[in-house]
Amino acid sequence: MVPGRTIPLAWRNLTESKLRLLASVAGTAFAVTLMFMENGFRSAMLDSMVNVIERFDGQVVLVSRTLYTLSVPYSFPLRRIVQARNFPEVVAASPVYVVARTGYWRNADTTKLERICVVGYPPEDDVLDVPELKRNREAWSRPDTAMADALSRSDQFGVFEKGQISELSGRRIEIAGTFELGVNVQSNGNLVMSDRNMMKYFPQLGGASVGDRNVTVGVLRIRPGTDLEQLRGKLQAELPPDVRVLTKDEFIARERDFWDKVAPVGTVFYIGVVMGFIVGSVICYQVLYADVSNRLGEFATLKAMGYTNMSLYRVVLMQAVYLGLMGYVAGLAVSLVLFDWVHRSTGLPLDLARNNPLTILALSVAMCVASGAYAARRLISADPAQLFA
Repeated sequence: MVPGRTIPLAWRNLTESKLRLLASVAGTAFAVTLMFMENGFRSAMLDSMVNVIERFDGQVVLVSRTLYTLSVPYSFPLRRIVQARNFPEVVAASPVYVVARTGYWRNADTTKLERICVVGYPPEDDVLDVPELKRNREAWSRPDTAMADALSRSDQFGVFEKGQISELSGRRIEIAGTFELGVNVQSNGNLVMSDRNMMKYFPQLGGASVGDRNVTVGVLRIRPGTDLEQLRGKLQAELPPDVRVLTKDEFIARERDFWDKVAPVGTVFYIGVVMGFIVGSVICYQVLYADVSNRLGEFATLKAMGYTNMSLYRVVLMQAVYLGLMGYVAGLAVSLVLFDWVHRSTGLPLDLARNNPLTILALSVAMCVASGAYAARRLISADPAQLFA
C-alpha cells in the first residue's frame, strides 16, 4: 500500500509534542536570527558608509585620484571645480569639504573630546538633499555655527540641541539646529557647517589662494538630457589627471565595494552568515535525527505496509521544510524587534527591506532540508526486521 499523501503525516510528527516543537522552532529561529542580524549589520554598514554620498544633489562627482574611501579624505584643488563649471553641460559645481579624523567635539556634560565627522559646503548650494539643512541654511551660514546630526551617539557627544554652545577643535561653536543623517562604522557623529566656517575651524583645508583650497568632493549638477557617461569621459579627458570623474552611482558603488570586498569588515559579516547557517544545520540535524530515532518502530510499520523508502524520505524532508518555515517566521519576528532596537541605540540604518529576506528564507529552508536528508539516512538504510529488533 503506497500512501497518496505524506504531508499530514509529516505535520503530525512535527507537532505531536508541543514542547518539543517549541524547542525545535526556537533552535531554528536562533540560527535564522543570527543570519538576519549578520546580514543586517553588513547591509547597514554598507548603507551607512554611503549615507552622505546618496544625499549629494548632483549626478557627477570629482574626487582626488588617490581617494579610495570617503572616510579617509584625500583632496584636490578648488580650481578643478571652477574648471568643471566651464563645461556647458554643467549647471552648477559645488565643493564639499570632509574632515573625518581631525575634528574633535567637546562633550558639554563630560568635558571629554570626542572625534566627530565634519562636512562643509556653501549653504546656498544645497549640496546635501536634507530638508532640515535647506530649511535652516541662513542659521548655519552665520560665523561659528554648525548643524548637528540628531542621530549621533548621545553617550559620546551628549544630546545636540539648537542654541547649544560647546567647542569644536579648540574653538567656540553654536549648534544652529539639528538634522537626521545617521552614523557609520567610522564615525559616531556628524556636523555640517559652511565652507567659510570650515576654513576657520580647519585651516589646513586652506591654501596659498582660494583656488588652492583642499576640496574632498566636487558635486556637479548636470543639464537634463545629458548623457552622463559621455560627459564623464569628456571631463576626465580635459581635466588635469589629479582628479577622477565618476557618476554618483559609480561613486556609491566604489565606496560600497571598498567596505564589502577590500576592507575586512564585509568579509567578517559574510563569515557570520555562514556560521549561522552551520549552527542552524547542526540544530536541525539533531532535532530531525532524534525524531527519526524515536519513531523507528512507526516507520518500520509503514515500510512493512508497503511504503517505499522514497515515501518515508519525503516525510522527513517535509518535516524539515515545515521546521525551516516556522523557524524563519519566528526568527523574522525576533529580528524585526532587534533591528528596531539596534537602530534606536546606534543610529545604524538597519532596514529589513534591504536585507534580502527571501535569501534568508531560502537559506533557512535549505539548511533544514539538507539536515533532514542527512538525518533520514538511518531510516532509509535499515529494513523493518532490524528496526523492530
